[in-house]
Amino acid sequence: MTPELSAELAEDLIHRGFESPDLDYKKEFDDTTGAWMELAKDVYGLSNYGGGYLVLGVEDGTFIPVGLDVSFHKDTQDWADRISKWVTGRIDLSYFEYVTRIGGVDRKFPIIQVHGSFGSFVVPKVDGSYPDRAGKIQIAFRAGIVYTRVNTKTVPVSGDQYWGLFWALLQRTAQATGSQGTPLEVISALTRKTSPDAVEEKLWSNLFPVIELPDLINEAYTDYRTPREIYERVNSTYRKAGRNTPDIPSFFLANKKIFCFTPFEDYNPLSLCITKKGGRIATKDWILDETKQPDLVKLLNYNLKDLCRKQGFFYDQRHDRFFMRYKGGPAPTITWKPYKRTSTRPLVYLKYNRDQTLNYCEHFAGRMRFIILGEGIYLLIEPIRVLTADGETPLDQYHNVRISTKESFHYHNNNYLYDMKLWLHILAGNGQELHLGREPNRIIISVLPVNAKANFGILEDQYTSEDFLDELKSEPFEYAISSEESEEDNPLTDTSLEE
Repeated sequence: MTPELSAELAEDLIHRGFESPDLDYKKEFDDTTGAWMELAKDVYGLSNYGGGYLVLGVEDGTFIPVGLDVSFHKDTQDWADRISKWVTGRIDLSYFEYVTRIGGVDRKFPIIQVHGSFGSFVVPKVDGSYPDRAGKIQIAFRAGIVYTRVNTKTVPVSGDQYWGLFWALLQRTAQATGSQGTPLEVISALTRKTSPDAVEEKLWSNLFPVIELPDLINEAYTDYRTPREIYERVNSTYRKAGRNTPDIPSFFLANKKIFCFTPFEDYNPLSLCITKKGGRIATKDWILDETKQPDLVKLLNYNLKDLCRKQGFFYDQRHDRFFMRYKGGPAPTITWKPYKRTSTRPLVYLKYNRDQTLNYCEHFAGRMRFIILGEGIYLLIEPIRVLTADGETPLDQYHNVRISTKESFHYHNNNYLYDMKLWLHILAGNGQELHLGREPNRIIISVLPVNAKANFGILEDQYTSEDFLDELKSEPFEYAISSEESEEDNPLTDTSLEE
């Protein structure tokens, strides 16, 4: 058990002059995503190792105490909340800011005490990816990997280390709970370890984890009752002033209030529509409150709808789907690079009769929404197709079902994956993250595939071609048309995004 933090212990840690499995030094902390993730990796390793200390302000290698500026300040909850975002398992920390004189100047040494995990190992649930100063993507930690400390490094747990860590975890759990029984989480870990050794494999999914959320949700009182009224008020005010139509942040209305991630300051056009400011709600409170989770999902979905609208996609509210409409002329296309080769594909396929009259249109489309699973928030992407008679009028039910039934068996997993990758390109470009909202209140979603361990299959049968995505083809076939659609149903009717 690690000693409790105190001024005497701080002096000892700062001047010890060497690192060890339970002591790690960092010279500085610049509050960037990369700094948080690199520090988080060491916290995960110390937690699984059984506990230890992270000291900021000591040079790594020379072990010279330099300290941080005395204005630096965080509290225990700041560290715990941010570091816990990326893992399953409990993070237990203590924190102490020690000030002493270095070279005649007061300098601060933040010290994080990491307590040993119990009940289950601390395991990242997402990849810790971030851009360095040169813009190159770095990986601090990998999803699904258990980390520990070996000598002065944080490393993935090897097979021969696992049992020692496992029995130490079991002992800590018994001490923490006062029970000699083996917790279900530990039994689960034991069961997994008795399985055959696994092979790392890249797994694609249509669930993408939210890795960053704004810390606060802003609320304000308003006399407006519909989004349309708010848009009209803002746009008319700007037109009268001779100004361009503003970019209005995503919001929703409820209980005579307006909710938004962006503060209701003068630079926020929504401030024109409020009667007085309300409170500022911690986003994590809505995550933990099941009654408020639907409101959080609603606000996230409105941010997604705004991005899709800016990309030219129409949101069909009735059927909860996004697609690009066709109004005549050349069909809209997109040029992208799924892997090595650049490809251009239409977003609306025009199907002609023999006499070259338009038979019907098939639209590249998708159903997308945020969902909360356990402690995580995810973006769900489901590629689909929409059939219309002329780009705007829905195809009648008879032809709709007849076409989709005839062609649905052509749409395979490869087609689905290809279409999902195209949606990611549309939303995130060539980046590895999808950003919604405005700085500094961004919503960040990782669009990277998961690198996971699989203990089944034949290693020699793995697909190793680097041109895998180039081999995928997406045929213009509908595969999931609702049989409830009728000729008079028009899913293409314009409605307000937030209505």
